Amino acid sequence: MFIKKNHNVFTYINEPKLNFKFIVKYFLLFFFDFIFLFVLFFKKLKKNKFKYNSSICSIFKDESRFLKEWVEYHQLIGIDHIFLYNNQSSDAFLEVLDPYLKINYVTLINWPFEQGQFSAYKHWYDNFSSLTSWVSFLDIDEFICPIFDISINDWLLRFKNYPCILIYWKMFGTSGHLKHDFDKLVIDQYTVSWDKFYVVGKVFYNTNFKIAIFDSTVHHETQTILEFLGIKFIIPPINEFKYFVKWNIHRIGFRDTSHFTIQINHYWSKALDIYNSKAIKSDVAFKNNPKKSKSYFLLHERQNRTVDFKIYRFLIDLKEKINIR
Repeated sequence: MFIKKNHNVFTYINEPKLNFKFIVKYFLLFFFDFIFLFVLFFKKLKKNKFKYNSSICSIFKDESRFLKEWVEYHQLIGIDHIFLYNNQSSDAFLEVLDPYLKINYVTLINWPFEQGQFSAYKHWYDNFSSLTSWVSFLDIDEFICPIFDISINDWLLRFKNYPCILIYWKMFGTSGHLKHDFDKLVIDQYTVSWDKFYVVGKVFYNTNFKIAIFDSTVHHETQTILEFLGIKFIIPPINEFKYFVKWNIHRIGFRDTSHFTIQINHYWSKALDIYNSKAIKSDVAFKNNPKKSKSYFLLHERQNRTVDFKIYRFLIDLKEKINIR
């Protein structure tokens, strides 16, 4: 019954096997819930004072045509600061970012390392984590979309005592567009999406806690470390319903999609011409880009069975900010 409920909400590319091992892990997680919450309750952390409440750390390469909308949108929903790592871009990114650099809304770091995504995150952690209470390791094709709150900082208040929150992806494909229209916003142009949440997403990490492991999980399921009574606990993220996510098991209780209060709109392809131009290149994470595969594209594109306009409630404000008609 529990796995059937999750299937009503989530899409799994690799379906979980409902076997004895899975069932044991599923119910064992409720025991871990108690242990983790016990440790978090009794371990008194020193609450630091930060310059920013919420920030984004992102690495980009040749994304100048999409940067302005992405920066303006996240400023609109209340993100206090953005740290951007430039990974050998050859386009006009400086021209786009200059207004935000002048007002100190963006901090720009040149990061000339091949597949430098996770090393950039580690550099941010070592050098800038003391400046912000929360950070999301986000990509330029991802837009944080609060469904009810106007400000992301209001949403984050509910989780101030937790180390990390996983926010699930809503996947948006081509919406049938062969060519991207640069006179229109990304969030206006692509509205056809998967009908369920993906079990993958991105996190907001609470910098009052220490990150335990810096690998590919750091921006999908950041694990934190906490020492209590001489024991080191590796604490996984929670989802928005305050269930800890571990072993790729995603619990939501007796809830459906209408109970979710936030999502990350992942515009993973945009129009076919944009997708194809990126698929032939390496990127900030992959030397061998999985997007080169036609089957990879079709596997994701053919999951698009609905439309999702939730982000449209910010569209008028964003158009006015960017002066798009």
